[in-house]
Amino acid sequence: MNRDFRRYAPLGLVLTALSILAIFILLLVRGLSATTIVTLPDPTLLDRATWVAIALAVLGLAIPALLNPDGVRQFLTGRQAQYGSNAFVMLLAFLGILFFINSIAYSNPKTWDLTEDKTNTLAPETIKTLQALAEPVHARAYFTYNANAQKDSAQKLLENIKANSAGKFTYEFIDPDLNRVAAQADKIQRDASIVLLMGEQHELVETVTETELMSGLLRLLNPEARVIYFTTGHGEADTENSADLSYTSLRRSLEGKNYTVKNLDLFSAGQVPADASVVIVAGPKKPLSAAETQSLEDYLTRGGGLILLKEPDTLTSFGGTADPLIALSAKWGLGFGNDLIVDFNVQPATFAAADPLAYGSHPITANLRRVYTYFPTARSITVGQAPQGVTVTALAQTSEYAWGETDMDSIKNNAVQQNDTDTPGPLTLAAAAEDSASSARLVVIGDYELGVNKFYASGNADLLINAIDWAAKKDKLIDLTPKDRVDRQYTPPSALGLVGIVIVSLCLLPLVIIIGGISAWYSRRRQG
Repeated sequence: MNRDFRRYAPLGLVLTALSILAIFILLLVRGLSATTIVTLPDPTLLDRATWVAIALAVLGLAIPALLNPDGVRQFLTGRQAQYGSNAFVMLLAFLGILFFINSIAYSNPKTWDLTEDKTNTLAPETIKTLQALAEPVHARAYFTYNANAQKDSAQKLLENIKANSAGKFTYEFIDPDLNRVAAQADKIQRDASIVLLMGEQHELVETVTETELMSGLLRLLNPEARVIYFTTGHGEADTENSADLSYTSLRRSLEGKNYTVKNLDLFSAGQVPADASVVIVAGPKKPLSAAETQSLEDYLTRGGGLILLKEPDTLTSFGGTADPLIALSAKWGLGFGNDLIVDFNVQPATFAAADPLAYGSHPITANLRRVYTYFPTARSITVGQAPQGVTVTALAQTSEYAWGETDMDSIKNNAVQQNDTDTPGPLTLAAAAEDSASSARLVVIGDYELGVNKFYASGNADLLINAIDWAAKKDKLIDLTPKDRVDRQYTPPSALGLVGIVIVSLCLLPLVIIIGGISAWYSRRRQG
Protein backbone atom coordinates (compact mmCIF):
# COMPACT_ATOMS: atom_id res chain seq x y z
CA MET A 1 0.00 0.00 0.00
CA ASN A 2 1.39 3.37 -1.06
CA ARG A 3 1.39 5.95 1.70
CA ASP A 4 0.60 9.57 0.88
CA PHE A 5 3.49 11.63 2.28
CA ARG A 6 2.06 14.89 1.00
CA ARG A 7 0.05 15.37 4.17
CA TYR A 8 3.36 15.63 6.11
CA ALA A 9 4.61 18.51 3.95
CA PRO A 10 3.17 21.26 6.26
CA LEU A 11 5.31 19.85 9.07
CA GLY A 12 8.32 21.33 7.29
CA LEU A 13 6.81 24.80 7.56
CA VAL A 14 6.14 24.18 11.25
CA LEU A 15 9.78 23.14 11.68
CA THR A 16 10.91 26.33 9.90
CA ALA A 17 8.68 28.49 12.11
CA LEU A 18 9.98 26.83 15.28
CA SER A 19 13.56 27.21 14.05
CA ILE A 20 13.04 30.93 13.39
CA LEU A 21 11.60 31.31 16.89
CA ALA A 22 14.64 29.49 18.30
CA ILE A 23 16.93 31.83 16.37
CA PHE A 24 15.20 34.86 17.92
CA ILE A 25 15.56 33.34 21.41
CA LEU A 26 19.25 32.63 20.80
CA LEU A 27 19.76 36.21 19.62
CA LEU A 28 18.03 37.41 22.79
CA VAL A 29 20.40 35.33 24.93
CA ARG A 30 23.36 36.69 22.94
CA GLY A 31 22.19 40.25 23.60
CA LEU A 32 21.77 39.58 27.32
CA SER A 33 25.23 38.03 27.53
CA ALA A 34 26.69 41.12 25.84
CA THR A 35 25.21 43.28 28.63
CA THR A 36 26.67 40.89 31.26
CA ILE A 37 23.15 40.22 32.60
CA VAL A 38 23.55 36.57 31.57
CA THR A 39 26.90 34.78 31.78
CA LEU A 40 27.36 31.78 29.50
CA PRO A 41 29.65 28.93 30.62
CA ASP A 42 30.68 28.30 27.00
CA PRO A 43 29.87 31.03 24.43
CA THR A 44 30.75 28.67 21.56
CA LEU A 45 27.68 26.55 22.37
CA LEU A 46 25.49 29.55 21.53
CA ASP A 47 27.14 29.84 18.12
CA ARG A 48 26.66 26.15 17.42
CA ALA A 49 23.02 26.24 18.48
CA THR A 50 22.38 29.23 16.19
CA TRP A 51 23.84 27.42 13.19
CA VAL A 52 21.81 24.29 13.99
CA ALA A 53 18.63 26.39 14.13
CA ILE A 54 19.47 27.98 10.77
CA ALA A 55 20.09 24.53 9.25
CA LEU A 56 16.74 23.24 10.58
CA ALA A 57 14.97 26.28 9.12
CA VAL A 58 16.45 25.52 5.70
CA LEU A 59 15.56 21.84 6.09
CA GLY A 60 11.99 22.80 6.98
CA LEU A 61 11.69 24.70 3.69
CA ALA A 62 13.09 21.72 1.78
CA ILE A 63 10.61 19.18 3.23
CA PRO A 64 7.53 20.49 1.32
CA ALA A 65 9.54 20.50 -1.92
CA LEU A 66 10.47 16.86 -1.37
CA LEU A 67 7.14 15.52 -0.09
CA ASN A 68 4.73 17.58 -2.22
CA PRO A 69 6.57 18.93 -5.28
CA ASP A 70 3.33 19.36 -7.27
CA GLY A 71 1.83 21.54 -4.54
CA VAL A 72 4.96 23.66 -4.35
CA ARG A 73 5.03 24.01 -8.15
CA GLN A 74 1.37 25.02 -8.17
CA PHE A 75 2.03 27.59 -5.46
CA LEU A 76 4.99 29.05 -7.33
CA THR A 77 2.98 29.41 -10.57
CA GLY A 78 -0.16 30.76 -8.94
CA ARG A 79 -1.36 34.24 -8.14
CA GLN A 80 0.64 34.39 -4.91
CA ALA A 81 3.81 33.64 -6.84
CA GLN A 82 3.02 36.46 -9.23
CA TYR A 83 2.64 38.82 -6.29
CA GLY A 84 5.90 37.52 -4.92
CA SER A 85 7.74 37.96 -8.23
CA ASN A 86 6.51 41.54 -8.47
CA ALA A 87 7.76 42.20 -4.95
CA PHE A 88 11.07 40.56 -5.83
CA VAL A 89 11.50 42.81 -8.89
CA MET A 90 10.71 45.87 -6.75
CA LEU A 91 13.26 44.70 -4.19
CA LEU A 92 15.93 44.35 -6.89
CA ALA A 93 15.11 47.83 -8.20
CA PHE A 94 15.35 49.27 -4.68
CA LEU A 95 18.71 47.58 -4.08
CA GLY A 96 19.95 48.84 -7.46
CA ILE A 97 19.05 52.41 -6.56
CA LEU A 98 20.81 52.04 -3.21
CA PHE A 99 23.90 50.65 -4.95
CA PHE A 100 23.91 53.57 -7.41
CA ILE A 101 23.57 56.16 -4.65
CA ASN A 102 26.28 54.44 -2.57
CA SER A 103 28.66 54.42 -5.57
CA ILE A 104 28.20 58.16 -6.05
CA ALA A 105 28.71 58.81 -2.31
CA TYR A 106 31.84 56.62 -2.24
CA SER A 107 33.33 58.43 -5.25
CA ASN A 108 32.55 61.84 -3.75
CA PRO A 109 33.16 61.53 0.01
CA LYS A 110 31.71 64.31 2.15
CA THR A 111 31.32 64.52 5.90
CA TRP A 112 29.18 66.74 8.10
CA ASP A 113 29.96 67.57 11.72
CA LEU A 114 26.56 67.43 13.44
CA THR A 115 27.95 67.83 16.98
CA GLU A 116 26.71 70.89 18.85
CA ASP A 117 30.20 72.18 19.65
CA LYS A 118 31.78 71.09 16.33
CA THR A 119 34.06 68.64 18.09
CA ASN A 120 35.09 66.95 14.84
CA THR A 121 35.80 70.16 12.90
CA LEU A 122 39.39 71.33 12.52
CA ALA A 123 40.25 74.84 13.66
CA PRO A 124 40.51 77.55 10.97
CA GLU A 125 44.23 77.88 11.73
CA THR A 126 44.70 74.17 10.99
CA ILE A 127 42.93 74.49 7.64
CA LYS A 128 45.16 77.47 6.79
CA THR A 129 48.30 75.50 7.70
CA LEU A 130 47.21 72.57 5.52
CA GLN A 131 46.55 74.90 2.60
CA ALA A 132 50.10 76.25 2.97
CA LEU A 133 51.71 72.82 2.42
CA ALA A 134 54.06 73.22 -0.54
CA GLU A 135 54.78 69.50 -0.84
CA PRO A 136 53.27 66.24 0.45
CA VAL A 137 53.60 65.35 4.12
CA HIS A 138 53.50 61.75 5.35
CA ALA A 139 52.86 60.80 8.97
CA ARG A 140 54.09 57.57 10.53
CA ALA A 141 52.09 56.89 13.68
CA TYR A 142 53.72 54.47 16.13
CA PHE A 143 51.15 52.80 18.39
CA THR A 144 51.46 49.46 20.16
CA TYR A 145 48.58 47.16 21.05
CA ASN A 146 48.51 48.72 24.53
CA ALA A 147 47.72 52.15 23.04
CA ASN A 148 44.62 51.12 21.08
CA ALA A 149 42.41 53.67 22.86
CA GLN A 150 44.79 56.50 21.92
CA LYS A 151 45.11 55.04 18.43
CA ASP A 152 41.37 55.41 17.76
CA SER A 153 41.35 59.12 18.60
CA ALA A 154 44.60 59.67 16.69
CA GLN A 155 43.19 57.95 13.61
CA LYS A 156 40.11 60.18 13.65
CA LEU A 157 42.31 63.28 13.88
CA LEU A 158 44.69 62.11 11.15
CA GLU A 159 41.81 61.16 8.86
CA ASN A 160 40.25 64.57 9.43
CA ILE A 161 43.54 66.27 8.56
CA LYS A 162 43.91 64.10 5.46
CA ALA A 163 40.38 64.95 4.28
CA ASN A 164 41.18 68.68 4.48
CA SER A 165 44.66 68.56 2.92
CA ALA A 166 43.72 68.35 -0.78
CA GLY A 167 45.70 65.12 -1.06
CA LYS A 168 48.92 66.51 0.45
CA PHE A 169 48.72 64.64 3.77
CA THR A 170 48.86 60.87 4.17
CA TYR A 171 49.46 58.61 7.15
CA GLU A 172 50.14 55.05 8.21
CA PHE A 173 50.14 53.18 11.52
CA ILE A 174 53.13 51.10 12.62
CA ASP A 175 53.43 48.87 15.67
CA PRO A 176 56.93 49.60 17.05
CA ASP A 177 56.97 46.19 18.74
CA LEU A 178 56.55 44.49 15.35
CA ASN A 179 58.72 46.86 13.29
CA ARG A 180 61.58 47.89 15.52
CA VAL A 181 63.82 48.81 12.59
CA ALA A 182 61.45 51.60 11.54
CA ALA A 183 60.98 52.72 15.15
CA GLN A 184 64.74 52.99 15.69
CA ALA A 185 65.22 54.82 12.39
CA ASP A 186 62.61 57.40 13.45
CA LYS A 187 64.11 57.66 16.97
CA ILE A 188 60.88 56.56 18.67
CA GLN A 189 61.26 56.61 22.46
CA ARG A 190 57.63 56.48 23.56
CA ASP A 191 54.42 54.77 22.58
CA ALA A 192 51.76 56.81 20.76
CA SER A 193 54.24 59.03 18.90
CA ILE A 194 53.97 60.40 15.35
CA VAL A 195 56.77 61.29 12.95
CA LEU A 196 55.96 63.87 10.27
CA LEU A 197 57.99 63.56 7.06
CA MET A 198 58.34 66.17 4.31
CA GLY A 199 61.11 65.58 1.81
CA GLU A 200 64.32 65.00 3.75
CA GLN A 201 62.97 66.69 6.87
CA HIS A 202 61.25 65.03 9.80
CA GLU A 203 59.56 66.16 12.99
CA LEU A 204 58.66 64.04 16.03
CA VAL A 205 55.35 64.68 17.81
CA GLU A 206 54.99 62.84 21.11
CA THR A 207 51.67 64.35 22.23
CA VAL A 208 48.99 63.63 19.63
CA THR A 209 46.73 66.68 19.63
CA GLU A 210 45.65 69.01 16.87
CA THR A 211 47.81 71.80 18.31
CA GLU A 212 50.95 69.65 18.55
CA LEU A 213 50.53 68.21 15.06
CA MET A 214 50.08 71.66 13.56
CA SER A 215 53.10 72.97 15.48
CA GLY A 216 55.08 70.07 14.02
CA LEU A 217 53.88 70.93 10.52
CA LEU A 218 54.88 74.56 11.01
CA ARG A 219 58.35 73.48 12.09
CA LEU A 220 58.58 71.46 8.87
CA LEU A 221 57.45 74.47 6.84
CA ASN A 222 59.92 76.77 8.60
CA PRO A 223 63.10 74.75 9.22
CA GLU A 224 65.84 76.45 11.20
CA ALA A 225 68.81 75.50 13.31
CA ARG A 226 67.86 74.67 16.89
CA VAL A 227 70.73 73.78 19.18
CA ILE A 228 70.45 72.55 22.77
CA TYR A 229 73.59 72.84 24.89
CA PHE A 230 74.21 70.71 27.99
CA THR A 231 76.90 72.12 30.26
CA THR A 232 79.78 69.84 31.28
CA GLY A 233 82.70 69.91 33.68
CA HIS A 234 80.80 69.90 36.98
CA GLY A 235 79.49 66.31 37.15
CA GLU A 236 76.34 67.04 35.14
CA ALA A 237 74.19 64.32 33.57
CA ASP A 238 75.84 62.59 30.62
CA THR A 239 73.93 62.77 27.32
CA GLU A 240 76.03 60.11 25.56
CA ASN A 241 76.34 57.32 28.13
CA SER A 242 73.45 54.82 28.12
CA ALA A 243 73.58 54.20 31.88
CA ASP A 244 70.42 54.45 34.01
CA LEU A 245 71.34 57.89 35.37
CA SER A 246 72.23 59.40 31.98
CA TYR A 247 70.20 61.60 29.63
CA THR A 248 70.49 59.58 26.40
CA SER A 249 66.71 58.96 26.13
CA LEU A 250 66.07 62.70 26.42
CA ARG A 251 68.78 63.36 23.85
CA ARG A 252 67.19 60.98 21.33
CA SER A 253 63.78 62.59 21.86
CA LEU A 254 65.27 66.03 21.21
CA GLU A 255 67.03 64.82 18.07
CA GLY A 256 63.72 63.36 16.90
CA LYS A 257 62.27 66.87 17.20
CA ASN A 258 65.04 68.24 14.96
CA TYR A 259 67.08 69.69 17.83
CA THR A 260 70.85 69.44 17.62
CA VAL A 261 72.28 68.41 21.00
CA LYS A 262 75.78 69.54 21.95
CA ASN A 263 77.93 69.67 25.06
CA LEU A 264 79.16 73.03 26.36
CA ASP A 265 82.28 73.59 28.45
CA LEU A 266 81.65 77.12 29.70
CA PHE A 267 85.09 77.33 31.31
CA SER A 268 86.81 76.85 27.95
CA ALA A 269 84.24 78.61 25.74
CA GLY A 270 83.97 81.67 27.95
CA GLN A 271 80.44 82.40 26.74
CA VAL A 272 77.30 80.72 25.46
CA PRO A 273 77.44 80.20 21.65
CA ALA A 274 75.25 82.49 19.58
CA ASP A 275 73.35 79.56 18.03
CA ALA A 276 72.10 78.26 21.39
CA SER A 277 68.34 77.86 21.62
CA VAL A 278 68.52 76.55 25.20
CA VAL A 279 71.25 75.87 27.74
CA ILE A 280 70.62 73.08 30.27
CA VAL A 281 72.52 72.66 33.53
CA ALA A 282 71.49 69.15 34.62
CA GLY A 283 72.48 68.11 38.14
CA PRO A 284 75.94 69.62 38.70
CA LYS A 285 77.82 67.89 41.51
CA LYS A 286 80.21 70.82 41.91
CA PRO A 287 79.42 74.56 41.72
CA LEU A 288 79.94 76.58 38.57
CA SER A 289 82.49 79.36 38.78
CA ALA A 290 81.45 82.99 38.98
CA ALA A 291 82.67 83.55 35.41
CA GLU A 292 80.64 80.61 34.08
CA THR A 293 77.55 81.83 35.89
CA GLN A 294 78.07 85.31 34.48
CA SER A 295 78.14 83.78 30.99
CA LEU A 296 74.71 82.29 31.66
CA GLU A 297 73.42 85.65 32.94
CA ASP A 298 74.71 87.40 29.84
CA TYR A 299 72.99 84.77 27.72
CA LEU A 300 69.68 85.44 29.47
CA THR A 301 70.15 89.16 28.96
CA ARG A 302 70.31 88.46 25.22
CA GLY A 303 66.92 86.72 25.42
CA GLY A 304 68.12 83.13 25.80
CA GLY A 305 66.50 80.14 27.45
CA LEU A 306 68.03 78.46 30.51
CA ILE A 307 66.97 75.33 32.40
CA LEU A 308 68.47 74.54 35.81
CA LEU A 309 67.99 71.10 37.37
CA LYS A 310 69.59 70.99 40.83
CA GLU A 311 69.82 68.10 43.26
CA PRO A 312 69.59 68.59 47.05
CA ASP A 313 72.98 69.77 48.33
CA THR A 314 73.35 66.66 50.49
CA LEU A 315 73.56 64.56 47.28
CA THR A 316 76.29 66.73 45.74
CA SER A 317 79.91 67.59 46.49
CA PHE A 318 79.18 71.26 47.14
CA GLY A 319 79.97 71.00 50.85
CA GLY A 320 79.71 74.50 52.28
CA THR A 321 80.58 76.20 48.98
CA ALA A 322 78.07 78.79 47.85
CA ASP A 323 76.28 77.99 44.61
CA PRO A 324 76.20 80.99 42.24
CA LEU A 325 73.26 79.43 40.36
CA ILE A 326 71.10 80.05 43.43
CA ALA A 327 72.05 83.73 43.33
CA LEU A 328 71.23 83.83 39.61
CA SER A 329 67.78 82.30 40.22
CA ALA A 330 67.07 84.72 43.06
CA LYS A 331 67.33 87.64 40.63
CA TRP A 332 64.32 86.12 38.86
CA GLY A 333 62.29 85.66 42.05
CA LEU A 334 63.10 81.94 42.31
CA GLY A 335 65.00 80.01 44.96
CA PHE A 336 66.12 76.49 45.90
CA GLY A 337 65.25 75.16 49.36
CA ASN A 338 68.01 73.56 51.40
CA ASP A 339 66.01 70.40 51.99
CA LEU A 340 65.00 67.01 50.59
CA ILE A 341 61.31 66.39 49.97
CA VAL A 342 59.74 63.51 51.90
CA ASP A 343 56.28 62.09 51.25
CA PHE A 344 55.18 58.92 53.03
CA ASN A 345 52.29 58.55 50.59
CA VAL A 346 54.88 57.67 47.94
CA GLN A 347 57.26 54.72 48.04
CA PRO A 348 60.08 55.22 48.70
CA ALA A 349 59.31 58.23 50.86
CA THR A 350 62.04 60.37 49.24
CA PHE A 351 60.43 59.76 45.83
CA ALA A 352 58.35 62.93 45.41
CA ALA A 353 55.34 62.97 43.10
CA ALA A 354 53.63 66.00 41.62
CA ASP A 355 49.92 66.28 42.37
CA PRO A 356 48.33 65.63 38.94
CA LEU A 357 45.46 67.99 39.79
CA ALA A 358 47.65 70.90 40.91
CA TYR A 359 49.81 71.78 37.91
CA GLY A 360 50.22 75.48 37.27
CA SER A 361 48.47 77.24 34.41
CA HIS A 362 51.34 77.37 31.93
CA PRO A 363 52.21 76.12 28.40
CA ILE A 364 54.70 73.66 29.92
CA THR A 365 52.01 71.86 31.92
CA ALA A 366 49.04 72.42 29.59
CA ASN A 367 48.94 68.76 28.50
CA LEU A 368 49.89 67.23 31.86
CA ARG A 369 46.43 67.26 33.45
CA ARG A 370 45.87 64.06 35.44
CA VAL A 371 49.36 62.82 34.51
CA TYR A 372 51.87 61.97 37.25
CA THR A 373 55.43 63.25 37.22
CA TYR A 374 57.97 61.75 39.60
CA PHE A 375 60.99 63.37 41.21
CA PRO A 376 63.21 60.64 42.77
CA THR A 377 65.28 62.97 45.01
CA ALA A 378 63.96 66.51 44.97
CA ARG A 379 64.48 69.77 46.79
CA SER A 380 61.78 72.41 47.07
CA ILE A 381 61.56 75.49 44.88
CA THR A 382 60.56 78.82 46.41
CA VAL A 383 58.60 81.37 44.39
CA GLY A 384 59.21 84.86 45.72
CA GLN A 385 58.72 88.43 44.57
CA ALA A 386 59.56 88.65 40.88
CA PRO A 387 61.30 91.76 39.54
CA GLN A 388 59.39 94.17 37.33
CA GLY A 389 58.56 92.73 33.92
CA VAL A 390 59.16 89.12 35.00
CA THR A 391 56.30 86.62 35.25
CA VAL A 392 56.86 83.65 37.56
CA THR A 393 54.69 80.49 37.59
CA ALA A 394 54.85 77.44 39.85
CA LEU A 395 54.62 74.44 37.50
CA ALA A 396 54.31 71.39 39.75
CA GLN A 397 53.56 70.86 43.43
CA THR A 398 53.52 67.99 45.89
CA SER A 399 50.52 67.02 47.97
CA GLU A 400 49.92 68.66 51.34
CA TYR A 401 51.28 65.54 53.06
CA ALA A 402 54.85 66.09 51.81
CA TRP A 403 57.43 68.21 53.57
CA GLY A 404 60.97 69.45 53.04
CA GLU A 405 63.25 67.57 55.43
CA THR A 406 66.14 69.71 56.65
CA ASP A 407 67.74 67.14 58.98
CA MET A 408 69.76 65.08 56.51
CA ASP A 409 71.18 62.87 59.26
CA SER A 410 67.67 61.61 60.04
CA ILE A 411 67.35 60.49 56.41
CA LYS A 412 70.67 58.68 56.53
CA ASN A 413 69.68 57.00 59.82
CA ASN A 414 66.19 56.12 58.50
CA ALA A 415 64.60 58.12 61.33
CA VAL A 416 62.72 60.76 59.37
CA GLN A 417 60.05 62.66 61.25
CA GLN A 418 58.44 65.99 60.44
CA ASN A 419 59.17 68.77 62.92
CA ASP A 420 58.97 72.55 63.17
CA THR A 421 62.25 73.14 61.34
CA ASP A 422 61.02 71.35 58.21
CA THR A 423 59.19 73.03 55.33
CA PRO A 424 55.50 72.00 55.30
CA GLY A 425 53.73 71.00 52.09
CA PRO A 426 52.48 71.46 49.52
CA LEU A 427 55.88 72.25 48.04
CA THR A 428 56.80 73.54 44.60
CA LEU A 429 58.90 71.12 42.54
CA ALA A 430 59.42 73.22 39.40
CA ALA A 431 58.82 76.81 38.32
CA ALA A 432 59.20 78.98 35.23
CA ALA A 433 59.94 82.68 34.73
CA GLU A 434 59.78 84.92 31.66
CA ASP A 435 61.14 88.42 31.14
CA SER A 436 58.78 90.40 28.91
CA ALA A 437 61.49 92.92 27.99
CA SER A 438 64.23 90.58 26.78
CA SER A 439 61.99 87.52 26.07
CA ALA A 440 64.42 85.48 28.18
CA ARG A 441 63.00 82.34 29.78
CA LEU A 442 64.18 80.44 32.85
CA VAL A 443 63.00 77.07 34.20
CA VAL A 444 64.17 75.73 37.57
CA ILE A 445 63.53 72.14 38.70
CA GLY A 446 64.50 70.75 42.09
CA ASP A 447 65.71 67.39 40.76
CA TYR A 448 67.72 66.26 37.76
CA GLU A 449 66.87 62.55 38.07
CA LEU A 450 63.36 62.96 36.67
CA GLY A 451 64.98 63.07 33.22
CA VAL A 452 67.44 60.18 33.49
CA ASN A 453 66.96 57.02 31.44
CA LYS A 454 65.66 55.10 34.45
CA PHE A 455 62.74 57.48 35.02
CA TYR A 456 62.27 58.90 31.53
CA ALA A 457 58.66 57.97 30.87
CA SER A 458 55.13 59.33 30.79
CA GLY A 459 54.78 62.66 32.59
CA ASN A 460 58.51 63.07 33.25
CA ALA A 461 59.32 63.07 29.53
CA ASP A 462 56.42 65.41 28.79
CA LEU A 463 57.48 67.88 31.47
CA LEU A 464 61.09 68.05 30.29
CA ILE A 465 60.34 68.20 26.56
CA ASN A 466 57.67 70.85 27.14
CA ALA A 467 60.08 72.87 29.30
CA ILE A 468 62.77 72.74 26.60
CA ASP A 469 60.31 73.69 23.84
CA TRP A 470 59.07 76.60 25.95
CA ALA A 471 62.55 77.82 26.83
CA ALA A 472 63.46 77.62 23.12
CA LYS A 473 60.28 79.57 22.27
CA LYS A 474 59.07 76.61 20.20
CA ASP A 475 56.36 75.52 22.60
CA LYS A 476 53.29 76.76 20.75
CA LEU A 477 53.81 77.94 17.21
CA ILE A 478 50.08 78.06 16.55
CA ASP A 479 47.13 79.27 18.62
CA LEU A 480 44.02 77.33 17.66
CA THR A 481 40.63 78.93 18.09
CA PRO A 482 39.23 77.38 21.30
CA LYS A 483 35.96 75.48 21.17
CA ASP A 484 33.23 75.84 23.76
CA ARG A 485 32.77 72.31 25.03
CA VAL A 486 29.24 71.12 25.74
CA ASP A 487 28.98 69.08 28.91
CA ARG A 488 27.27 65.82 28.05
CA GLN A 489 26.47 63.18 30.63
CA TYR A 490 25.43 59.66 29.73
CA THR A 491 23.22 57.83 32.17
CA PRO A 492 23.26 54.11 31.36
CA PRO A 493 19.92 52.26 31.56
CA SER A 494 19.21 49.89 34.40
CA ALA A 495 19.49 46.13 34.02
CA LEU A 496 15.71 45.90 33.55
CA GLY A 497 15.88 48.65 30.94
CA LEU A 498 18.59 46.77 29.03
CA VAL A 499 16.43 43.64 29.04
CA GLY A 500 13.53 45.67 27.65
CA ILE A 501 15.71 47.15 24.90
CA VAL A 502 16.97 43.72 23.87
CA ILE A 503 13.47 42.18 23.89
CA VAL A 504 11.96 45.01 21.83
CA SER A 505 14.79 45.14 19.28
CA LEU A 506 15.39 41.40 18.84
CA CYS A 507 11.94 39.91 19.47
CA LEU A 508 9.04 42.35 19.51
CA LEU A 509 9.77 44.24 16.30
CA PRO A 510 10.51 41.10 14.20
CA LEU A 511 7.43 39.44 15.72
CA VAL A 512 5.22 42.37 14.68
CA ILE A 513 6.55 42.08 11.13
CA ILE A 514 5.91 38.32 11.06
CA ILE A 515 2.37 38.71 12.40
CA GLY A 516 1.69 41.45 9.86
CA GLY A 517 2.92 39.23 7.05
CA ILE A 518 0.85 36.26 8.19
CA SER A 519 -2.24 38.46 8.52
CA ALA A 520 -1.80 39.84 5.01
CA TRP A 521 -1.28 36.34 3.60
CA TYR A 522 -4.35 34.97 5.37
CA SER A 523 -6.51 37.92 4.28
CA ARG A 524 -5.54 37.49 0.64
CA ARG A 525 -6.14 33.77 0.82
CA ARG A 526 -9.68 34.29 2.12
CA GLN A 527 -10.35 36.71 -0.72
CA GLY A 528 -9.38 34.01 -3.16
